[in-house]
Amino acid sequence: MLAKLIQFLDTLHGWMDLHPIASAFAFIGFFMAVQLVMFPVSPLGMAAGLFFGFWKGFVVLMAGCAAGATLNFFLVRWVARDYVRRKLQHHRAFQMIDIAVAREGWRIVALLRFVPIPFGLANYCYGLTPIPYIPYILATCVAIIPADSFFVWIGSPFHATGGTLADVIYHHKQNPMEYIFMGLGAIAFFLVLRLVSKAAKAHIERDVALGRPTDEPPRP
Repeated sequence: MLAKLIQFLDTLHGWMDLHPIASAFAFIGFFMAVQLVMFPVSPLGMAAGLFFGFWKGFVVLMAGCAAGATLNFFLVRWVARDYVRRKLQHHRAFQMIDIAVAREGWRIVALLRFVPIPFGLANYCYGLTPIPYIPYILATCVAIIPADSFFVWIGSPFHATGGTLADVIYHHKQNPMEYIFMGLGAIAFFLVLRLVSKAAKAHIERDVALGRPTDEPPRP
């Protein structure tokens, strides 16, 4: 599946060179479609650098991320809430995130953006939580700046040389920044675990005080 995505984007590259303005909107739309089906979007980050160069690629990728995060969030909150909740309500991990977001708000959203969870899936989950849209989208847009910058930066050197996305993914030079981002992801993961554990403990203590069974689905 990933190979087909790379092949399609490389085919699209020629058209984008001929239509620089329309290609930016086409890329944003394609990004929204890819994250909608919960496919990994990191190749698209590299493709943004390859197609547009660093600065334009960064702006286009940020716009795609913001639009995708908004689409999934409101799709769940307004249209498919009951369906998605039925799919996720028995997953303990989602229940804990739901509790933590209700307690910690945007902090959990921001930290989880550093953890390698599929972007589209995370957006769907947040649509089920009680977090308001504005804190959600602001936390998302700020927290994804480092990752978006990094992926665009990987692809941008190939913009001037006429490389392909396959060249970017398989032949880019390893850089210490990659290890820094992995370290940030690990730190964010442990911080999330701490906040989720704290929120879950408070939730259980509240349920015990109210005489509720502690294995019930979380309630706001």
